[in-house]
Amino acid sequence: MIKFIKNLHRGFIGGPNFSIPAERVVLLENKQLSITVPDNNMAVVPKAVDKHFPYNSQAWFKEHAQTYLQHQFVIIFTKNWLYLPVISVGTSSEYGMLSCQPRIKQTNKIDVTDLEALSHFVVQEYEDFHNGPNGKNTEIRKAVKERFSKHYPPVSEEELKEEMDGWVEAKGKQPLSPAKKQNFNNKKWIFYQELKGNRISHTNFYCLPLSSTSFLEILFNYRVDRSNKYEKWSKHAEESERRIMESVSLTDIPEEQINLLN
Repeated sequence: MIKFIKNLHRGFIGGPNFSIPAERVVLLENKQLSITVPDNNMAVVPKAVDKHFPYNSQAWFKEHAQTYLQHQFVIIFTKNWLYLPVISVGTSSEYGMLSCQPRIKQTNKIDVTDLEALSHFVVQEYEDFHNGPNGKNTEIRKAVKERFSKHYPPVSEEELKEEMDGWVEAKGKQPLSPAKKQNFNNKKWIFYQELKGNRISHTNFYCLPLSSTSFLEILFNYRVDRSNKYEKWSKHAEESERRIMESVSLTDIPEEQINLLN
């Protein structure tokens, strides 16, 4: 009864439950990654989880990486937490979901250990993709140009550009705010955020160099199903994100121990 009253007061149930945390430990080549994350609060199909990630190997990365938009990465693991109303009404009553996904990325375009270069790189990759041949913004501009090509009298180049820019602003991918540095456990991470159109849903990214060509990225995805309820659970989700990031530990492993662990 007390728990029910508490849930009524905060306005939701679900989200990460830190009263029963689970520490995940994996090997990133010569480093040990430890991160404390609560278990999923939703049914998922169990699957084997790799324990070793040779992040410097190009062959390994090519074999295991998957691509989504401008992102190419190898997933370490994924956790999902639903936020729900205290009293469910119907089958589509979720408020939203928070996801956490640590993953490995590689690039030979920059020296990843240069944090200024990394902060510029992650934003520029987004800009280049969405304004490139296969990007959302390019798709919108092409559609507007085709529509106005049938317009009579013809519109001026200035009018066409204004129309395309307006549609990109309304329906396309907006420029990102500059990436910035954040400290957790005496390590400097690069943080940036991708917004999803004009919705409240968004994704936060934290990037930590592993070598000159590889970095660890931890993604937090906020899927907002009911925007009018987001305020109820947003602070809990943001605090959970902070606690998870503060739990991240990345330590070097002596070479003699690596052979024993493999």
